[in-house]
Amino acid sequence: MGVRLVGEVAAWLESPAAAELTQSERLVLLLIAERAKDTTRRMLSFRGDRRDDGTKITLTELLQARTGLTERGLSDTVQRLSKRGLEVRVPVGKDKNGVIMFARRGHATDYILPELPASVSLPEPPPRRGSHRS
Repeated sequence: MGVRLVGEVAAWLESPAAAELTQSERLVLLLIAERAKDTTRRMLSFRGDRRDDGTKITLTELLQARTGLTERGLSDTVQRLSKRGLEVRVPVGKDKNGVIMFARRGHATDYILPELPASVSLPEPPPRRGSHRS
């Protein structure tokens, strides 16, 4: 489980497609691959994933612990990956406005290793107000 996917990600990270990824984006992809089932590419949790007091740890908390990122840092990293076309969160539904949700009360975020494309990039930021480009 995961070994083939870790190799796939490691090889892809050496390609030009991954050149602009940050260190945290690379690490998150590798950690998801490490825990992902080869057939579904979904990150798995194990019975042993527990806090010191015996309560279950979420996959988000596991990623935070292993990456050293704060809650905000991991959230920013996952959102950057999404903007690059690498959505690692599994949708759990839509809200009343039709916006895709990745977690909700009673359901923590699940993660999946996306298919790795030939190229990725962040979209161009919108022009700032008052800036005059010619």
